[in-house]
Amino acid sequence: MKSKLRYYLFSILFILAAGAFLSNANWGEVIGNPLPFAFFLILFLGSTFLHIDIGKNSLLTLNDAVGFAAILSFGPTFGAGVFGIGMVFHIIWDRKAIFRRIVFLSIGITEFFVAGMIYFGVFGGSHGISDGALDVAYALIAGFSLWLIDRISAFALLEAAGLQTVPQFFQRLKPFAVSLPPLYIWGMGLAFVFTNSGYVFTLALTVPLLLVYAYFRSQKAYQDSLQDTVFSLTKTIDARDEYTGRHSESVARNAGLIARRIGFSEEEAAGLYEISLLHDIGKVGIRDNILLKHGKLDDDEWKIMRTHPIIGADLVGELRFLAGSADAIRHHHERWDGGGYPDGLRGEEIPLWARIIALCDAWDAMRTDRPYRKALSVEIALSEIENGSGKQFDPELVPFALEVFRAESDVVDEE
Repeated sequence: MKSKLRYYLFSILFILAAGAFLSNANWGEVIGNPLPFAFFLILFLGSTFLHIDIGKNSLLTLNDAVGFAAILSFGPTFGAGVFGIGMVFHIIWDRKAIFRRIVFLSIGITEFFVAGMIYFGVFGGSHGISDGALDVAYALIAGFSLWLIDRISAFALLEAAGLQTVPQFFQRLKPFAVSLPPLYIWGMGLAFVFTNSGYVFTLALTVPLLLVYAYFRSQKAYQDSLQDTVFSLTKTIDARDEYTGRHSESVARNAGLIARRIGFSEEEAAGLYEISLLHDIGKVGIRDNILLKHGKLDDDEWKIMRTHPIIGADLVGELRFLAGSADAIRHHHERWDGGGYPDGLRGEEIPLWARIIALCDAWDAMRTDRPYRKALSVEIALSEIENGSGKQFDPELVPFALEVFRAESDVVDEE
């Protein structure tokens, strides 16, 4: 797929950029400071495993603060070295999505060098921001540049892969905008304390970081409870309508299978599975006399029914654990040719997740008995999907979907 080629092109560019910075680095910053380097590396490694969940498929690790402190204390090569070696250890430890992690390692190395060069090269900041208010201002600018490059780079990769649109980017930006700046400010304090007071006081300053982590962990427990409540609504929706029982589960299962076939990671496929479970959650706002009507809906009833993607997107849009996923719900009834609803999007304007859900939703609808017709046969339903390629459905996704639907039908036939 074209999106996959764009993803690999951007990935290679980031890897080359990191290589260029490393080949021209001042390694004296590392070689001349072995003990501080080991100290910061140990802090970095420890904080790498302290994850803060800030939204759907978005994790913030507390090593951002340690890495920024390493830059401000000894320079861009020192900071990039701490980050690079620390993340290599983490990749070896975790051994998941290795290529993607290497790409984000390259992005991190690049942004660390850029932030360090802005602080030391552009503004002439002092080590450990120990020269007064101007150094603080310079460090804030460097921290902002680090944050900005990190977010734009992540967006470029996800957009190239067809996994994120501009609206989704801004939805996902908010939790990072709230969470990262305090960590960078803490990193500034860490650099100042290390430069002026040494190792013991620096270790003492890690206590607030652990308290921050404990707070966010408690918040995650609350969000997990809320998440269970929201997903239980899908069972309520299916239970309201005898003709669509287990519809959400069927759509979600096939969406996850298609995602894996087109190259999604397990994490991304799991995310699509979860949001697919909620694709019809907006039907909780549709009256029973319309939702459960035996027979076709009239024009006025269809207008009401077509609001369910909007209602669903509004319901999940403010939930942190679903940040950035509401568009998949809002647009799962859009058509490739622009004739869908609610916004008449066409082609790649439609989020990739919504395009996948649309295929699975249509397939399950055709294969299910409805009040006004019996379920279509496998052959007719497959033919309808194929005929809809380039009209109702993304033509690049249709072949993958047909493989999944045929495999599902073969399993049913065997049973």
